[in-house]
Amino acid sequence: MKEVHHRVKNNLQVLNSFLNLERRAYRDNSDMILDNMQARLSSLALLHEKTYNTTDFLNINLNDYMQDQDSTLKTLFGANNINFISEINKDIHLSIEIITPLLLVVDELTMNAIKHAFPDQTCLIKPYQKTIDYMEGNESICEFILKDNGVGLESPESLINHNLGWEIVNNLTRQINGEIEILDCDVGTGFKITFPKSFEHTLTIIENY
Repeated sequence: MKEVHHRVKNNLQVLNSFLNLERRAYRDNSDMILDNMQARLSSLALLHEKTYNTTDFLNINLNDYMQDQDSTLKTLFGANNINFISEINKDIHLSIEIITPLLLVVDELTMNAIKHAFPDQTCLIKPYQKTIDYMEGNESICEFILKDNGVGLESPESLINHNLGWEIVNNLTRQINGEIEILDCDVGTGFKITFPKSFEHTLTIIENY
């Protein structure tokens, strides 16, 4: 119980940190702040719901979480016209310290795709695909790829240069000792995140922006 309370407190502090950042960045767009916070709360609630009956926080099946998160986000944003496709290696088990930032990264990138990737409502095929597997030849490293077939980025620089969402994703990726890159896609936008399967880790709070 002590461990669970500690994790709840940690996650509430992280959410409070997100809220402070977005109040400064989006002070004129309260709806965006509420939508973003609702998605993060839903993912963390899912995390606690699926772990509160376990004592093993080191070997959590990643596929279970990702599939449930897809359903949660699709319902939350009314994204019935977007086809969530998740292909997760079912043998990958991670610690809660890695899964927590990873779910928040998925929140940020998925929210961005839902809001910006498909402005043309006449587009009938709207896949949003996630694949997670071990890096070829190295089962100590995981490779996570997210892609959509939307309008794509005007330029990577437009995303990287002082963009709060990108800053949050980068910070969370660093917390799992990972690296993120923007993929060169013919259609849409893609990201690749590589991260170690295990390491000594403590979830930190994002404050400076």
